[in-house]
Formats: sequence, C-alpha cells, structure tokens
Amino acid sequence: MRQVPEARAVEQHGFEGDRHQRRTVGHKRQLLLVDEAQRTALDVPVGALKENVLVEGLALDALPPGQRLALGAEVVVELTEPCVPCWKLDALRPGLLQESWGRRGQLARVLKAGTVREGDSVRLLDVNPDAPRIIRPKLP
Repeated sequence: MRQVPEARAVEQHGFEGDRHQRRTVGHKRQLLLVDEAQRTALDVPVGALKENVLVEGLALDALPPGQRLALGAEVVVELTEPCVPCWKLDALRPGLLQESWGRRGQLARVLKAGTVREGDSVRLLDVNPDAPRIIRPKLP
C-alpha cells in the first residue's frame, strides 16, 4: 500500500490501479475504509490494514451496511459489511488478528465515480433500506 494525494474511483469497481478493481462489477469489496482512531489504537502504520481510505472523526464500525458516504465533492460509496481480519495480520504482529476483530473498518462499493483527494471531507448521506443485513462473524 502507498499513500497518494488523490485517487480516481470507478463506479462499481473501486480505485483505478487497485487490485480489487479487477473483481466483478458490483463486488462488495471494492474499497476498505478504516477509521484513523482505530488504526492508531491498533498501533499499526498507515497502509498496514490495507485500507484504501483512512477517515478521521467518523466511527465507521458503528455504521450499518447500506450507509452511503460522500468522499469529497464527487465520490459516493455504500458500506457493504465490516471487514473481517485475516491471518495475514498476525504476520505483522502476533495477536493482531484478534486485536483488530471488529475494528478493521468497513468494505464499500463505489456508487458514483470521481476523484478523492487527501484531506477531502467525508459526509454521511442516506442509508439504503434494501441493503442486506449482515451477521457479524464471531472471533475464531
């Protein structure tokens, strides 16, 4: 992962150049949004959680699936589900998988394309009433 000053979001795909952009149209894992407070609490460097967007001042893990967010002036995303940590986190630090359970941010799909710039605001929009409700997996 590398920090960039701006990224181009492609509707129903994700960010240009990101490996998840190649997935099928509408896939639930197009972007990973992580709350800066959670990243700091986990004491990991920026990018270690493989986040596409780092958000300050918004408790992402408290938001429901279907919550729509405006990223800057152009991009609109819809949260699909919490990101379930995988075994790769323990390669960074033993025990990080368990520490990050329920704190690794939210997966999202891009509803409206555009450019997101570092420092852009993030605004809550509406909630999609037809979004599937997820069952949060338990810690293994």
